[in-house]
Formats: sequence, structure tokens, C-alpha cells
Amino acid sequence: MVTKPLKGLGRTRKKARAIHRLLNHAYHVPDLGNLADPLEELVFISLSRQTHQANVRRTWEALVRQGGVEGVRRASTASLERLLKPGGFSRQKARWIKQALDLVVDRFGELSLDKAREMSDDDLEAFLCSLPGIGIKSAKCIMMYSMGRKVLPVDTHVRRLATRVGLVPGGLSERRMHQALETIIRGNDRYAFHVNAICHGRAICIPRSPRCKECVVVEYCDFGRKRVGLVST
Repeated sequence: MVTKPLKGLGRTRKKARAIHRLLNHAYHVPDLGNLADPLEELVFISLSRQTHQANVRRTWEALVRQGGVEGVRRASTASLERLLKPGGFSRQKARWIKQALDLVVDRFGELSLDKAREMSDDDLEAFLCSLPGIGIKSAKCIMMYSMGRKVLPVDTHVRRLATRVGLVPGGLSERRMHQALETIIRGNDRYAFHVNAICHGRAICIPRSPRCKECVVVEYCDFGRKRVGLVST
């Protein structure tokens, strides 16, 4: 149960809506290159662990040339490792992906997540989180990007922005952070908030030396207002 982030919930939700509107005006919810098919997105996300986005895209394109998801499942683990090697952690990723695809077939009787579309959000998240290499953030990305669910994945950029502007306190566990932000951010706003927060985190709200003077939400940001001298420290 989330308690601390819910203090002053009405004011926090109002602040979140204002931040959402400003980010939306600044970034317009760009396409980040995620995939429409949930099983392909599952593999794509597995490839993205601990590697640069450019490597993910190249590795995914190599998998597509080898027959896509079906080709991956047919391939030997050794050959898959060789294919994934440029992206790093190839042995671990090959094992995760092969096992996850087998578990999908065991559960649904086919190499597809189409039948999973009938599951509730909670059941779908639990199933996806049971797959090797898939945590809550990855599960929610699959659900949001490829299955149209109104969930809010919290990656490092979303977490950094949300804590700096004061929507949630620092130090929350990954699960509590997801619960808190889904309580604060309206369902219809979650997709745009996630995508725009990633863009903002990459361009402005960077980990070190953030560009607070250029920030479109600095007036709502506890952290940024102090850095630019709008409030006393």
C-alpha cells in the first residue's frame, strides 16, 4: 500500500497535469521506435537491457533478417548468442529470450501474445513479470506500447523527473514508484507523460548538471527552482 506519495494528492495531481501539458507542448509525444506486436516488443526490450539504443536497433534488425521471433525460437542458443554479441550480455539475453518464448507457447499454445489481450491489467502484468528478464517496468512498457493499456512504465528518466519536480519522494522501491505515479497521473495522460519525460530526461533533466534554466517545467520543480535561484536554499 502506498501512503507517503498520497499526501496532498489533490494538489499533486493538479501539479502533474500542469507538468504533463507543458511537456506535451514541448515534445509532442514522439515515436521512440517501440514495436506494435507485443511479442516482438518483449524481445526488443530484452535486447535493450544494459546497452545503447543504437545497438538494440541493429541487433533487432539482425534478428528480423533471421526470421524474427519465430526464427529466434528455432535458432540454437549458441547461434542466438553469436547474433546478439554486438549488443553485449549475449549469453544472458539469449537464454532469457529463448526461455520467455517457450513459456509464452506453453501458456497460450502459440507463439503469440494475442490471447493475453483478454487478461486484466493485473494478471497480464503478473504473467509478463514471470518471464525471464522482464521486470515491472519492462512489463508495463509491453502493455503500454503494444497492448494499449493505460499503465505508466517508470524508467530512469521518468523516475528522475518525478522525484525532482516533487511528484513523489525519493527512495521508493520500483514497485511503489509505479504505484505512486499511476495514482497521480491520469490514465489518459500516462502514455504521453512517459514518452515526453524520456525526451526531457535525455535533453534537459539529465543526471548531472541538468539544464534547469532551459527547463519548461522549472516553475513546478522543487529541485530546479533552487538551482536557478527562484527560491532560497
